[in-house]
Amino acid sequence: MTPGPFRLVEGGMAKDGGKGKGPTRGAQLRFLDAGLDVLGREGHAGLKLATVCKAAGATTGSFYHAFPSWPEFTTALIGYWREEKSDLLIRRAAEISDPVERLTALIDIGLQLPHDSEAAIRVWAAHDPDVRAVQTGTDEERRRIIADAYFEATGDRDLAERNATVAMYLLVGYESGTYRDRDALGWAFRSFMEKGLPT
Repeated sequence: MTPGPFRLVEGGMAKDGGKGKGPTRGAQLRFLDAGLDVLGREGHAGLKLATVCKAAGATTGSFYHAFPSWPEFTTALIGYWREEKSDLLIRRAAEISDPVERLTALIDIGLQLPHDSEAAIRVWAAHDPDVRAVQTGTDEERRRIIADAYFEATGDRDLAERNATVAMYLLVGYESGTYRDRDALGWAFRSFMEKGLPT
């Protein structure tokens, strides 16, 4: 997404190069976590200023102290989701040197994702090109780490690419469906990922 004139920084939000009194990072995170919670409980249609403030237990004045506008908040929200619920987890998985152990860790990550929030983000992405760019980039990054780990484990690039794509089909289908069985998703992830792996 196109970044706004503000950025999340260690000590709060500050204009690039500016030194004004800004909110604390904790205040910003309070609203960002509330936004993800609202997405998970009420879907994208429920993502409104009043609902986010209620979930955060804060006033609209507090919100506008943390974020200068609603578009600044939604840009930060989708960026926060990608960083905290995908990029950070992928970086941790990438540190696992054994590719089979890395695949196992990736399955665990896939099962623990905030699926309700992600389902709402997929709906949001369907009509917002900026959100769609972040969401599709996130999916591709996830697919890539699965494919690379599988290739390291098997030496078969075609199989690795197919299995990574199937993993993403499973994840997207699970998040987009109305019937969800996490145990069945875990079984599906494991059953196809184990094909061709060294024993």
